[in-house]
Amino acid sequence: MRLLALILFIVLPIVEIYLFIKIGGALGAGWTILLIFITAAIGLSAMRRQGLAVLQEAQAAQAAGRAPLAAAAHGILILLAGGLLIIPGFFTDTLGLLFLWRPARLFFISAALEALLPHIVRMRPQAGPRPSADGSDKNDRGDTLNKGGQTIEGDYRVDDE
Repeated sequence: MRLLALILFIVLPIVEIYLFIKIGGALGAGWTILLIFITAAIGLSAMRRQGLAVLQEAQAAQAAGRAPLAAAAHGILILLAGGLLIIPGFFTDTLGLLFLWRPARLFFISAALEALLPHIVRMRPQAGPRPSADGSDKNDRGDTLNKGGQTIEGDYRVDDE
């Protein structure tokens, strides 16, 4: 948490100031300020358009009986992109525009799942099977519970529908 605070409040402003000085020196102050407004306007417009598309995607997934998890992950990154585009600066604008690019979002979602899933699975409480109300070895869906204590392994992937 301290590392994140260090990056957000010390390193990020230093990077932004450095880029302002370099780009402002090359283009001039007026063009630099205009470029900041243009990237923010274009980015916020793209965020609005993509946000509506992701909302429709989530509604379609929910109507089809699927959990809209992929759409939710894309939506979170699109909102983050909008926040980064509102902050004046070239580095944050670049990150914001990157999060608006769908292949980059897929990469970040996949990387986040790969990094976080082992920790989430490890944190899950290991409760034993519960017998149903009638005493049979079936769960709420009617599936027979695994009493052998075997572990079933599997893979995951992010489907981009």
